[in-house]
Amino acid sequence: MKLLLLGMDKFIVIDGPAVIHRAWHALPKLTDPRGRSVSAVYGFISLLLKLIREQQPKYIAVAFDTKALTFRHEAYKEYKEGRVKQPQEFYDQFAIIKELLNAFGIKFVEQPGFEADDLIGTLVDKSDKENLIVTGDLDTLQLVNSQTKVYFLHKGISDIKIYDQEAIEQRYGLTPRQLIDFKAMRGDPSDNIGGIKGIGEKTALVLLQKFGSLEKIYEYLETCQKDCEIRDSVKDLLIEQKDKAFFDKNLVTIKKDMAGYEDLEQYNLEPMNKEKITEVLSQLGFSSLIKRLDSPPKAVKKTKETPSSRQSSLFDK
Repeated sequence: MKLLLLGMDKFIVIDGPAVIHRAWHALPKLTDPRGRSVSAVYGFISLLLKLIREQQPKYIAVAFDTKALTFRHEAYKEYKEGRVKQPQEFYDQFAIIKELLNAFGIKFVEQPGFEADDLIGTLVDKSDKENLIVTGDLDTLQLVNSQTKVYFLHKGISDIKIYDQEAIEQRYGLTPRQLIDFKAMRGDPSDNIGGIKGIGEKTALVLLQKFGSLEKIYEYLETCQKDCEIRDSVKDLLIEQKDKAFFDKNLVTIKKDMAGYEDLEQYNLEPMNKEKITEVLSQLGFSSLIKRLDSPPKAVKKTKETPSSRQSSLFDK
């Protein structure tokens, strides 16, 4: 594992779909002079300016999904089935945001067959910088380590919680890596992943705290004949659904080994082309954001989860 050194350069990786979704729901409906809905655009760019100003990163990348089915859909056709589709005016804003990212000189990445999370996982894994994942989705907590934190949009785009390894262990009683096994056992309704039927959050938590991982749980079950530390009813559920447990673990594990993302310098944040950015923001009617282009850097106030703010479910967004 790479060690985080004081003063090292910062790499911000933004979860495009999650942040846009949060901005869309957080802000009242806004339209530009052409009548296009731009509330999500405004929220996204407002947050981007805040991040640049407060975090002063040397590198930034934004990850997006594509319309193509992913390898998870190919393995499990019901993956994410049942999600509510947003109105077209929501999806139309993605192109506007990408246009603005080009104006800022910020590179965005997307790859058919994979999700934004897989690109994020790969980018931070290949990075030797201080990584900050910006998202409104807790799935990326599994990526947290000594050099990677999650900047979580807790409510809207202004209520922020920063998760490092300590904050995750305080909230869930698990390590970031164990969250993968927890999700595989408990399931994830938002992704239509059922988990091990009959195994709830509390049981999954107790088992992982005692044995460490899904693999270790099943290793124990293979050697335990009688007087097991796992009661018979739970043991039977685990044995009956072993294949599904590991299948779901594969689904919920974020990939970190995608090729073509080794060159970090392509995400170097160049000095702003204020003339070009101002032109695009003016076309959108974002005069208030134009004024923020000259705002001086501001030290960020970091807020972390504390034991008193622990929530009962991994899936409380």
